[in-house]
Amino acid sequence: MQTQLSFKAPSIGLRGLNNLWIQLTTSACNLKCRHCYLSCMPSNKPRFLPLDKIKSAIEEAKKMQVEEIYLQGGEPLLHPDINNIIRLSLKLANVTILTNGLLINDKKARFLRQIEQDHDFEIIFRVGLEHYTEAKNDEIRGKGSFKKAVSGINNLIRYDFNPIISVVNIWEEDEQSLKKGFFDLLSSLNFEADDINLKIIPPVKFGEYAKNYQGYEEDEFVTQEELDKVDFEKFDCASSRVIGENGVYVCPMLVNDPRGKVGSSLNDSSKKFFLEPSICYTCQKNNVKILNNNWAN
Repeated sequence: MQTQLSFKAPSIGLRGLNNLWIQLTTSACNLKCRHCYLSCMPSNKPRFLPLDKIKSAIEEAKKMQVEEIYLQGGEPLLHPDINNIIRLSLKLANVTILTNGLLINDKKARFLRQIEQDHDFEIIFRVGLEHYTEAKNDEIRGKGSFKKAVSGINNLIRYDFNPIISVVNIWEEDEQSLKKGFFDLLSSLNFEADDINLKIIPPVKFGEYAKNYQGYEEDEFVTQEELDKVDFEKFDCASSRVIGENGVYVCPMLVNDPRGKVGSSLNDSSKKFFLEPSICYTCQKNNVKILNNNWAN
C-alpha cells in the first residue's frame, strides 16, 4: 500500500487572489463544537489579530484581484475592532462574516445594515448550524445554541440581509433531505431560500472532530493520479490566501499547521503549494469548494 511517506506531494498554484480570508480571533469562540477543526472554544485564551496588521493586508490586497473578503475566527464578532474591520473591508470588496450567530441581536443587525448602506459592497453572513432540528444541532454545538442561532438569523432577515446557512454534514444525511429541512426552517422565519442560502460541507477530520470521532487514515492523502481527475478550481487554495496571526496561510483549515504557511505578507507569499497535509484530501475527495462561497458551481 502506498503511504504518504513514499511519494512527493503534488502541488497547486494560486490562479489569482480572488478570496482573502482574515482570521480575526485565532481560536477564541463562544461555543465549543464537537467537530471544530481549529479547536476553537471559550476556554482558549483570546488573541485578536491587530488592527494594523489587518490594515496592512487590505492595503496590499488593493493591488490584487480580490473579489471577496472573509472574516473568520473562532467567532469573528468577538473581535473588539470588528466594526472598523468591516468598514475597512467594505472599501475593497464584498465581505462574508462566518459566525455562529449568537451575537447578532436586533441592535447589532440594524447597526451592520447601516454600515453596509454606507458602502458600495455587500455584507454576507454565513451562519453555522449543523442540523435543522434543535436536538441534533445542539448535540454538536452545545445546548441552547440552536435557538440563539435561529434568533440571530431572524434578526438578519428582519434587516434584509440574505443569510447563508453553513452546514457540516456530520450526520451524513442525504443532501436533498438537509436542503428541505433547512428550507422549511427558513420558511418558518418568513424567508424564502434559494440554493445559494445553504452551503453543505463535509467534515474536516482534524482538531475536535479527530478527538471526538476519527482522524484521517494513513492512506487519506492527495495523489497526483487522483488530483488529475478533479477540478482545480474547486480547491479553495487556487484562489485564496489567509491572513493569520503568524503570517499568510494557504487555507483557513491550515492556519494551525506550519506546512500551510506560504509567507509573512501577501506580497512575498508563495503562489505554489504542496498538497501534503491530510486535510487537503478532503478537498480532493469531495471536489467541492469547501470554504469559499458557491456563487458559481
